[in-house]
Amino acid sequence: MASQKELIAVVAESMGVAIETVTVVDRYLAEAGLRTRALRGRGVTPMGYGDAANMIIATAWDANPASAVHLVEAYRALPVVRVKETALVDKHFLGQTFGEALANMLEAVPADRAAFSSSDDAGGHMSATVFMHGPTEWAEIVLVKDGKAHTFQYGGISDGSTDLQRTVRFSQITLGFVGSAVADGFDK
Repeated sequence: MASQKELIAVVAESMGVAIETVTVVDRYLAEAGLRTRALRGRGVTPMGYGDAANMIIATAWDANPASAVHLVEAYRALPVVRVKETALVDKHFLGQTFGEALANMLEAVPADRAAFSSSDDAGGHMSATVFMHGPTEWAEIVLVKDGKAHTFQYGGISDGSTDLQRTVRFSQITLGFVGSAVADGFDK
């Protein structure tokens, strides 16, 4: 498992955010109980997939770190509302909430590293893209396997009441690096 400092470093690097910013985000999450509390003394606290998912959600918008708690609380609890697919897939296949689905993807992508890094036309090829939309919070995870897309939608999709729309996108690259760090930690 990755330590708190290792998780901060890999999230900062894979998402292109300053490590100092992610460190402050991490502190806000810990104070709000949205990240495993660090052990006292010299012990290393292993971070889990849920901790990593919360840190990614809080970091993705590149918002003021003080907004981290609000972002995590708004996005992680978004329930799955539907799946658009080319084949029959249960809408809870990835998880019942966006936070759970993101944590599950952080675990799954490194486990299927060969499929997620193979060429698009290779048998068994998979890809994953995560979208977070706002200001009305909703999210999508698009999972592609063997050319068939499954789009899992979370939360109330924007009603179009405002003209301003923002979208954040990241892929299996972030999920793979962060998930691998949580699973294996870093070489010491």
